[in-house]
Amino acid sequence: MIRNIFNLTRIFLISSLFKGSKQKRKLASYILYGFLYLYLGGVLAFLSFQMLDTLIALHQENAFVGYVLMAIITLILLTAIVSCINVYYFSRDNASILALPLTPFEILSSKLNTMLVYEYIEELLIGAIPLTIFGIRTHQSLLYYPILLIVLLCIPVIPLIIISLIVMILMASLKGMRNKNAVQMITMMVSIFFSLFISMSSSSVSSQADAMTLMEQANGFAQLYKKAFPTMPMAMSALLDHNLFALLGLVLVSVASYFLLAKFGQKLFFDGVLASLASSSGVSDKKIDAKKAFHSRGLAFSYVMKECKVYLRNPTFFTQVILPPLILPAFIMLIVYLSFTSSGGDMISMLSFIYADESFAPYVFGVVGLVLMFGSLYSFIPLLAISKDRHDAYFMKYIPVPYYRQLIYKTIPDLAASMFTYVVNFLFMAFLFRIPLSYLTIIFPLYVGYSILRCFLILFDSAKPKLTWTSEIQIAKNNLRTLWGMAYSTLNMAIFALLCFLLKVSPLLTTAIMSLVYLCLIGLLYSYIKKKDIALADGFE
Repeated sequence: MIRNIFNLTRIFLISSLFKGSKQKRKLASYILYGFLYLYLGGVLAFLSFQMLDTLIALHQENAFVGYVLMAIITLILLTAIVSCINVYYFSRDNASILALPLTPFEILSSKLNTMLVYEYIEELLIGAIPLTIFGIRTHQSLLYYPILLIVLLCIPVIPLIIISLIVMILMASLKGMRNKNAVQMITMMVSIFFSLFISMSSSSVSSQADAMTLMEQANGFAQLYKKAFPTMPMAMSALLDHNLFALLGLVLVSVASYFLLAKFGQKLFFDGVLASLASSSGVSDKKIDAKKAFHSRGLAFSYVMKECKVYLRNPTFFTQVILPPLILPAFIMLIVYLSFTSSGGDMISMLSFIYADESFAPYVFGVVGLVLMFGSLYSFIPLLAISKDRHDAYFMKYIPVPYYRQLIYKTIPDLAASMFTYVVNFLFMAFLFRIPLSYLTIIFPLYVGYSILRCFLILFDSAKPKLTWTSEIQIAKNNLRTLWGMAYSTLNMAIFALLCFLLKVSPLLTTAIMSLVYLCLIGLLYSYIKKKDIALADGFE
């Protein structure tokens, strides 16, 4: 049984992570992505050092561990939803796997292992690097590092179990519904609601002590995180106090939860898989009225609307590409607000004092800009705009529309989503944190330039699109090219933080400098794609 689980897990991982293109990946590509990953790790390390220095000055450095662990848990709760649905139920190999002499326990365990590998890859960047830096910066003993490895192996298990259980119950309950897209959309939206509810409710419960009292205590803020999630007390106690009994408890809870889900979730899983195999794609066979289908709004409008419908109607693209940049910044702001207000702190008075002092202007402006740029960290539309078309991308090169214009049309949904996200975050910051409207207005030109320049990341997808894939999750999530989008966002965040926090440049001057740079780069790149129109179209065959 163990051998079957191991071999099946390996097959699932090879199928989802390494296949999808008939062309063999070159060693240079791996080296390039390796350097890109190191770059992202370097930026994250720099930000971790800066945050730790601030917390150490306040004698609250232990809160950094709670913050990182909670960030891992929150990210897993939100990103595992799409992966769970696709890996468990809408994987194209389900029909073949069910015909093999394998038990539901073996299949479910293998898929759960595949999901854990996905989460470990994410955790390696956002968890391992900051917590290793914490150990170095706070001079932890050598025992800290093996404990850290075990904690990082255990932390993703419980959040993944929660999402898996929610998805399984919903899929088994919706087995009478035969529309695949409708099932996916309902399951994802309900799962997202439960994830947000879990995170927000835990946040409001975790901050009952008075914030000012905790501030006066050394490492008092770390206590706020210990009630934020069931496994947080054991994980923090193991890392901060080197408590081996807490570490053993964390391991036992994680392993027991894994086997309980694999053992008792077999029937739920099997019922949901059978329902997913019987569901239809939801594509209508209704005849199109040519007269009504024609409209006079122009080819550009039709092309852009076609692109928008792909992202809005496809459940995987909608929840994996559209929702994260929209909800993550607002969600984090709401968590911060609830944590502070539930602790008894007078946020309005404190913020009014900060806004009245002109010396704080670069810092406030820096926070506003970083929050807005953070939203685009998971915005990958330009990096999959061509790959998502699959084999239709070959046909699109021969329609009577210049290829460079097609590249522009394909990125307009990303620009529209960015502007919508800006408005949402604008309202959240203005309402929750009373950010002066002048800051939000000043940063608008900079954010527009930042968003337009990000659209040119489509050149990476145009150079070598990933056109052979079996599931949307392969290009929306398991796609190394998305690292370029994260690199672009982190580079801009690092430059913006340098200007605002270290050099303390005024908001107006920061906006003028970065907006001018964006404008020049946009002009150069537009001229490039217009001049290289034919060459870009012939870039892939």
